[in-house]
Amino acid sequence: MSLIGDPSPKARRGILMLALATFVMLGLADGSLGVAWPSLRGEFDRGISELGALLAFGSVGYLTASTAYGRVHSRLGTGAAIGMGCFLMTFGLLGVGLAPVWLVVALSTLFLGLGGGLVDSGMNAHAALEFDVRSINLLHASYGVGATLGPVLITISLTAGAAWRGGYLFLAMSQVGIALAVWNSRSRWTSRPDDPDEGQQVAVRRRRILLMLSLFFVYTGAEVAVGQWAYTLLSEGRGMSTAVAGTWVAAYWGGLTAGRLLVSIFGGRVTPSRTLNGSVVMALLGVGFLWWNPAGVGFAALPIAGIGFAAIFPTLISLTPARIGRDRSTRMVGYQLAAANLGVASIPWALGLLAQAYGLAVLGPGLLGATMALAILNFWADRSPAEGVHRNKQGS
Repeated sequence: MSLIGDPSPKARRGILMLALATFVMLGLADGSLGVAWPSLRGEFDRGISELGALLAFGSVGYLTASTAYGRVHSRLGTGAAIGMGCFLMTFGLLGVGLAPVWLVVALSTLFLGLGGGLVDSGMNAHAALEFDVRSINLLHASYGVGATLGPVLITISLTAGAAWRGGYLFLAMSQVGIALAVWNSRSRWTSRPDDPDEGQQVAVRRRRILLMLSLFFVYTGAEVAVGQWAYTLLSEGRGMSTAVAGTWVAAYWGGLTAGRLLVSIFGGRVTPSRTLNGSVVMALLGVGFLWWNPAGVGFAALPIAGIGFAAIFPTLISLTPARIGRDRSTRMVGYQLAAANLGVASIPWALGLLAQAYGLAVLGPGLLGATMALAILNFWADRSPAEGVHRNKQGS
């Protein structure tokens, strides 16, 4: 795998390692909430649907940061923008872990969203321009590592008697180190200058942009909905023990990680279109089996669903310069991630409202419906591929 545009091999390796560590922390924060939620809502006496409300607070911060990332980047540069995001995440994690009242949890989640929006937009924009497709999948696999360890961390904290707060305080302390490392290396996050002619070589159509935004909206909403609601479905809906349910949710995020690692190794041998189509089919099979739940073993499909979802997001990110144009990619990645987090806020929240109104049994078909919507959008995108998609760099 290679990174493009940074002249120093040592600097390239250092930036890649920092990028991987930063995405691990993003995954830890996201993967922890679903397992912590039953205990957290019990302590603060909140309704089951208010998980969606909490995600919405985070999404407001994320949307603000990601849509503004182009302007922040032009003022501060990549490294400083990402470093500032890391410090905001530290503040948010610490606030959740120490929160005395629900309002502090909500406001801290807002800061987590602001920080995550800067970090995610900065990393993905830099990766789309400077990393090959295999490195991008490895980057997102590191998110899966964190998302896999997040449920394990909170489960250990719960079973050890430290409650969910101990897990969040540990995350905050870990994030401090990442923030300092990124900030101290901010001058090394360089990119090649944009080619003003390249945007004219790749036709940018309004329909294609809307389709890309819709794909990110539905994909991320479906992926996060499975990860956030699976624990509640298994433990409260199907009577599974805390430890076992937490383990299977971790297996879902583990499947996400394994799938991205596989693409990082073999991704150069398969076209992006085939990768996306195969991934969507596998996600449909996994989520469908989770709903069907034959003989009570639907939980076993969670890692299959994770593998299915794995390559979709990083592959879409890697295609952004080819579909939209390199000179527009930094700003467009921010908009795509904003659309993704609108999906995170909307789809899990809608499922929570349905579950509160009609019972937890509605979660299975709801998750499958979201995944089917993703399949339809991907079909439309595959039927009208953008110019240059199959010439996207495949790695070296």
